[in-house]
Amino acid sequence: MSTIKEKLAVLAIAGMFASIAHAQSSVTLYGVLDESLQYTNSVKSNGHAGSVLGLADGANNTMVWGIKGKEDLGGGLHAVFTLESQFGLSNGSLAFNNDLFGRQSWVGLSDDRWGTVTLGKQYTPLADYLCPVSAYCSFGGNMSAHVYDNDNVGGSYTINNSVKYQSPVIAGFHFGAMYAFSNDAGQFTNNNLLSVGAGYDNGPLHVSAAYMDATNPASGTNANGGAVGSNMYAFFPAGNHRVWGAGANVDIGKGAVGVLYTHSTYLALATGDNGFSDINGDDLRFDNYSLYGHYPLSGALSLGAGYTLTNEHLSGSTGATLHNQQITVDADYHLSRRTTLYMEAAYQHISGGSGLSLGYANIITAGSAATNNQAQLVAGIRETF
Repeated sequence: MSTIKEKLAVLAIAGMFASIAHAQSSVTLYGVLDESLQYTNSVKSNGHAGSVLGLADGANNTMVWGIKGKEDLGGGLHAVFTLESQFGLSNGSLAFNNDLFGRQSWVGLSDDRWGTVTLGKQYTPLADYLCPVSAYCSFGGNMSAHVYDNDNVGGSYTINNSVKYQSPVIAGFHFGAMYAFSNDAGQFTNNNLLSVGAGYDNGPLHVSAAYMDATNPASGTNANGGAVGSNMYAFFPAGNHRVWGAGANVDIGKGAVGVLYTHSTYLALATGDNGFSDINGDDLRFDNYSLYGHYPLSGALSLGAGYTLTNEHLSGSTGATLHNQQITVDADYHLSRRTTLYMEAAYQHISGGSGLSLGYANIITAGSAATNNQAQLVAGIRETF
């Protein structure tokens, strides 16, 4: 029969192993809160048009909270997961038809030598590789996104039913690939998606390129169950959506300057009555050219500025070429590592396409203007945890 000392020894050893296992695993709660006072000079809403002054969220960062975890399985192998929800701070509402984890929800395995495989709802390699060399991720956030976030570099939507691989970094090179299933019986290519990306980092230089091809996204008989769900895909459902692009930035001290080019196509638009019905059935192509820079002036204050030219080519029953120009400037004052006060302004001007739905300016955080010019000014606070 075991003695009391033997039982205590067994419990002590078990507790030791439990502590070791706990130390090798982690579950983290994280999030971003972003609220600001916003003024926009021209907005069309509910049949009215005019200027808007109000409280709104997400001017710089999308509001999310999430849970991520990592478990050490031994031999350099780890189990990983992320659950992430998007919400509105102004009213506490959930985004995407009240989907609890509508932004991300995935699980997978990560190996220190061979890379990471994850399954679920995820960002594409397009966002993984091009966002870090864009104004969006460098300083400007949502206000600096290309018009309509037409190339999804800002990650406006994430992908359902996806399997993604991300390589380790080898001599500065790294790459990723994703395939997302349609999950539609007998129609393998009805709302499926393929995306790949690659990057190279060498000291201050960062170079990336990526590609995405989505067939029948957010439309047809499989609008909700396929790779791209209609509850996230706001603007241009189409028979095919394809994006490719490349960019680079260079660190200059604690700041950086960068350039990005992306080309996105929407073939056989299926817009329905979402405000773009006048171009339904046409083909739409965007060429986005961006130049940006940001630099800290002191330990607390940093400035950023960017310029984007977007050429919009519309073909089919309606033929037109539009030129969209946007300037974005931003000033951040860091009260702490987690808390930042910011002011940001954007101005957008469109030429061409008079009378078309595309001819109205549309800063992504403001919505459609009543004219071909739009300006927005925000002052806000951002908290990360």
